[in-house]
Amino acid sequence: MSVFPVIVIFGLSFPPVFVEIIIALMLFWLVRRVLTPTGIYDFVWHPALFNTALYCCLFYLVSCLFV
Repeated sequence: MSVFPVIVIFGLSFPPVFVEIIIALMLFWLVRRVLTPTGIYDFVWHPALFNTALYCCLFYLVSCLFV
């Protein structure tokens, strides 16, 4: 359960998890921009799976902060 109420923007209702998704996405873009030049992706077997797992971990951490 999130502490945020339903968000209404121009008549569109967004669930409380929407804020957490956006924050996790911004963190994902930041971490990815840091990891790409360091060469971490050369050691990763499947970059798309790595990115998905990274986003899921960041979303979990963000959602734990808001509960």
